[in-house]
Amino acid sequence: MNKIAAEEVANILNTWYRAIRRNDAEQSIRIFEEVKPMLAEMEEDQEVLIYYSLLELRHKIMLYDTRGKKIEQQEELTNGGSAASHMTSYYYYLFSGAYEVYKKNYEQAISFYKIAEKKLAHVHDEIEVAQFHDKVGKLYYYLGQNIVSLNHTRQAMEIFKGHGDHDMNLVSTYITMAGNYTEMGKYTEAEEYLTEAIHTVRKAGDCFKEMQLLHNFALLYAAMDKSDKSIQFLDIVLNDHAYAASDYYFNVVFLMIKELFKTGDYERAAAFYKEGKERSKSAANKIFDAKIDILYAAYAGDGEQAVKDCKDNIEILFQAKHYDSARELSLLTANVYRSKSLYKEAAHFFLEAIKAEEKMKKVEGM
Repeated sequence: MNKIAAEEVANILNTWYRAIRRNDAEQSIRIFEEVKPMLAEMEEDQEVLIYYSLLELRHKIMLYDTRGKKIEQQEELTNGGSAASHMTSYYYYLFSGAYEVYKKNYEQAISFYKIAEKKLAHVHDEIEVAQFHDKVGKLYYYLGQNIVSLNHTRQAMEIFKGHGDHDMNLVSTYITMAGNYTEMGKYTEAEEYLTEAIHTVRKAGDCFKEMQLLHNFALLYAAMDKSDKSIQFLDIVLNDHAYAASDYYFNVVFLMIKELFKTGDYERAAAFYKEGKERSKSAANKIFDAKIDILYAAYAGDGEQAVKDCKDNIEILFQAKHYDSARELSLLTANVYRSKSLYKEAAHFFLEAIKAEEKMKKVEGM
């Protein structure tokens, strides 16, 4: 039986990568299903096999971003050593960095991105430059370094605007811009970017991405202390079967529990808490468990046991290096205890929030 030429497979991989770069989930899935069985029939070519393994990881990251599909345990990648082409080596560091961001290993992500940036100087492709800045912008958003994030994201946004077939990439930059402006308290600007993004997504007919944006609107209104409005959007999102079945469910339910407790609707908050705990059993989502356990203990708990539960679960977040969540929930818990005139407990959690902030700032930038 004749082997399939490596060049033929490489050409399909190039088409696959173009679909991934456009965030075209459906086409990317179709090409993945087409090309995977071809590898067993392909003539031996190590470079093409490495290229495939890198694209497979990038495909998985894209499916998480666009469809909330959890990435299962990933095999360690190889960059092919000195025999690898310049582009293969660049992709290795770029995609590895993106995967570390997914795992919230931000220091490791920066290490990969630093090397990718050096190699990017020899890549003459505007879209690759935009993709790099988009990814780095998201990383700095997660680290709470809003000005740095905005700078990188704007560079990506301006490049994508010059290419008509990258609307979904533009949406990605709009979401990051909105997230930064929300954290900076510039809510009008954040709302403008989310509005532009949802218009683009609706025009494209991407229902899942529309739900993702409604979730982002809910985050914005929560930050503005408009809990009732936030809950309205979250109800819409959770009624969407595909979104509720995705890994993003946990982010939505966390926010729902938090906003319901803030409005004093303890009964409904407790119902979502119970549902979330049940769902997380099969997903083994320890971080989600810790986060909603903190909410429940702070708002609905009582006495020393509740304080201990908050402390223990915040420590879980610190140990997992989820410093952004540790900061957010330490601050929330401090304010809850302050409102109850429990000033000693409040002071402890304010200090925990400061510690988390310092941990985030210690991550060495690029």
